[in-house]
Amino acid sequence: MKRILAGCMALCLLAGGLFISGCAGTGAKNDFTAIAPDFFVFGDTLADQLVANKRSSATREERLILTTFVSLDDLYHTSGFGRALTESLSTALFQKGFRVAEIRKAPGLYVKAGGGELTLTRDISLIAQQQEVQAIIAGTYSLTPTTVVINAKMLAAESEEVLSVARLEIERSSNINYLLSERKGLVVGPLSAYER
Repeated sequence: MKRILAGCMALCLLAGGLFISGCAGTGAKNDFTAIAPDFFVFGDTLADQLVANKRSSATREERLILTTFVSLDDLYHTSGFGRALTESLSTALFQKGFRVAEIRKAPGLYVKAGGGELTLTRDISLIAQQQEVQAIIAGTYSLTPTTVVINAKMLAAESEEVLSVARLEIERSSNINYLLSERKGLVVGPLSAYER
């Protein structure tokens, strides 16, 4: 009887050890931040990075303008995704104490119908003076088959020096694909947590 009990205990310990070792990670580290599709956190995450990566010359009291995020493949093209991401980042930066200026009607911007404020004129300092801003946030996005890669920069309005950067890679979902599409119909893609 003692032999059977000892054998059962040894078998349980062996099975437990195999179970625990199977749960251990590979130790590989990703070099990017991947976030499941929850659109509300994208702006917060980018804002957190822009604040954390700021050069010492940038302060939160600065007045900012944001230009619409554009496709890296065509800097004159944006989408519902680019416009929504810009709005989300604008809100997050405002909540962090930055003074955010609304520039949709500002002179000197190239505004594409149905697109947004895509590019500034060559003289950024002119816009900075007209709008009394110290920094400009500009960003791009690139598509992969399963993700969207986002890059954002905070630029000094007068010198165009890069003050801070942020990057993010997010999973594509039905909602993300919908915002990226030109046609506004049903788009095939995995469901996000909100869609489930």
